[in-house]
Amino acid sequence: MKTQLQDYPLTNTTITLGTGQVELTLIDEPDWYLDKLSREDSEGKLYLPYWTYLWESSIALARHVEKLGTRLEDTHVLEIGCGFGLTGIVACQAGAQVVFTDVERDALHFAERNTAQNGVRQNANFVQMDWNTPCLNYEFPYILAADVIYEEPDWTPIVALLQNYLAPNGIALFSEPNRSNSLGFFKLIRDNGFTYQKSTCPVTLDGKTAEVCIYTVQRASVKSD
Repeated sequence: MKTQLQDYPLTNTTITLGTGQVELTLIDEPDWYLDKLSREDSEGKLYLPYWTYLWESSIALARHVEKLGTRLEDTHVLEIGCGFGLTGIVACQAGAQVVFTDVERDALHFAERNTAQNGVRQNANFVQMDWNTPCLNYEFPYILAADVIYEEPDWTPIVALLQNYLAPNGIALFSEPNRSNSLGFFKLIRDNGFTYQKSTCPVTLDGKTAEVCIYTVQRASVKSD
């Protein structure tokens, strides 16, 4: 995938994890690009390019994934809505082979650049994919999803994606910033044959601290470690 990011003002940041760090190239002035890149489809549905921001939920999930350590070595991981690629990069650093997916091609350009500058490009593949119409043909022991359940119309296709792509003994990890409507999504998760465990992780970004929730999702017949 050819990375052409000259249309964006760029900035760099370092994300500090428990034992390591990740260098990210990001979009400078993301508020301006949120307005510029917003669009409606032929049915009047509004698309907002939330990928232009680095979110607290992504940092929290990256820190959680780092703690999995050697359990990720030589495993296959799917990240949906990868954005700048932070969480998937941490999985790559642990030795996983990661498929980064996002509906936005420019997000994948950034994710590819960020994997390269962190020395893990060889562990990464990039697929432009809408979770409403997934295009993969195999299952994954791990699926990663940072802040993807904020809109209710996405819940059913995301649950369907888990049913089709999460390996029988697999784990899906979701992070979200403790929104009240998340309860509806996890009720849907349970209604469709999955269980989950919840933990929290405080993240400080731009001088503000948020309590991010991490959900470990498995099929109901599988017990957590």
